[in-house]
Amino acid sequence: MQNSTEENQKDWYKASMIFAKALGIILEEEQGIIIDLNDNLSIPGMDGINKVIIFRKENQVHISPCDEDIPEGSTVTLGPPPSDELTDAE
Repeated sequence: MQNSTEENQKDWYKASMIFAKALGIILEEEQGIIIDLNDNLSIPGMDGINKVIIFRKENQVHISPCDEDIPEGSTVTLGPPPSDELTDAE
């Protein structure tokens, strides 16, 4: 029975790596998507976190807590806010 459990865990790990790679291809650099967490979908060590941003940075997929009230499924861009200042091209 243990061998079957280990194989199942390896299959889940491989599947999660495939999904992470797909997200890395779909998302642009410093672009992310908001995901709501619930009792069935939680991350160990992130107790009390109800929302995360899954984003791509430096060609890797990351998961970070989100404290802002952004609807699930929204895409976000990370990094500094856009500047309202106009630059002189002289």
